[in-house]
Amino acid sequence: MSTHFSVSIHCLLLLSQSAPDRITSSVIASSINTNPVVVRRIMGSLKKAGLVESSPGTRGFCLVRSDEKIHLRDIYEATKEDRPLFTVHQDTNPDCDVGRNIDALLQSINILAEQKVLEFFETITLYDLKQSIAQLDKDTIC
Repeated sequence: MSTHFSVSIHCLLLLSQSAPDRITSSVIASSINTNPVVVRRIMGSLKKAGLVESSPGTRGFCLVRSDEKIHLRDIYEATKEDRPLFTVHQDTNPDCDVGRNIDALLQSINILAEQKVLEFFETITLYDLKQSIAQLDKDTIC
């Protein structure tokens, strides 16, 4: 799994905290410690999924719907690549009983595991994460 999922959550949490105001890719990039181009690319995926919007003539991005209606599953599906969450290494030895059968053995397990992860992601909203950050911040104040 790439870092697009975690970076997307980071971006969306920043938008959630600033709602209804917009945030520019430069401001988001400074929080992530990356280039604004990377942020714009990720925001493009989130926009395509209907999670954020940007308008010509206005600077920055904002959430399309409330953080209580954005689930981790929505974010994952917006950012996942065209490969399964769990993959098996390639080029196993066909002369070995395990090497010859490992892909078939793990394929159904991997499919089930991804389904369980998606079910779990459906139970957590962006709002939940925002509340957790607020609590973490509160707990670290001296």
